[in-house]
Amino acid sequence: MFRDPKQVIANPAASLPVSSLQPVPVAAWGALAMAHLGVLMVVGVHMLVVRDGDYQSAIKKLSDSGFTISTPKRGPRPGAIAEYRDPERVLQQINSGYKHLDGSSTTFNYPARCRERTEQVVLIPNSFAHLKLEPNTAGQFADAAHYDVFGNIWYPDEETLIESLVKAAIDEESLGHSIWGSLLEAWVSMMVGYLDIQNDIIDNSDDERAVAWYSKHFGRIYEENHGPMDRRITKRLGSAS
Repeated sequence: MFRDPKQVIANPAASLPVSSLQPVPVAAWGALAMAHLGVLMVVGVHMLVVRDGDYQSAIKKLSDSGFTISTPKRGPRPGAIAEYRDPERVLQQINSGYKHLDGSSTTFNYPARCRERTEQVVLIPNSFAHLKLEPNTAGQFADAAHYDVFGNIWYPDEETLIESLVKAAIDEESLGHSIWGSLLEAWVSMMVGYLDIQNDIIDNSDDERAVAWYSKHFGRIYEENHGPMDRRITKRLGSAS
């Protein structure tokens, strides 16, 4: 499996919403955070996590900067939706699979002046993303050792991101099966495959449910039942070993 090298700068594609949120500290999540670590994927949605206490002010900051609150862009490829007998119903069914995410976050389109930008920004409170964004005396996040920090944007390391995705997946499972829950599990699987994530990556978590979930799906219990995972990876240039 091929992977990108870990990035040493913040993703410039997300620079506008991040700078618009200053001085509010922001953590990357989802595809934006995964691509930073080296997972080979297209980042079409910029998921940005803020502390619960900053969430409403962050919404206002983005709105004041020209970002417009919108609905998520989901569905079949352009043009294909017209092939369905009831396109509106198809979109409703797709979006129903993200009900928990959409009800807990705010989606924005880029300002009208940024005509070339087709990505969307999804602002998420940290209680939903399960990122420990405890403030320190400087108003930033206290746990800087587990993040790459570039100004007010913080990119979580592998352990922190995996644990947050697992906890979000557990939350979603408690509500029943959903597309969002399947996507969270797929993201964890991609990280395991691309980044050579080991079976004990979150053993130090204080959440026993998260440790058990990861063990069952990707860790020790999984390997006891299915054999060791093939975690051999290759960088785009040269070998990871």
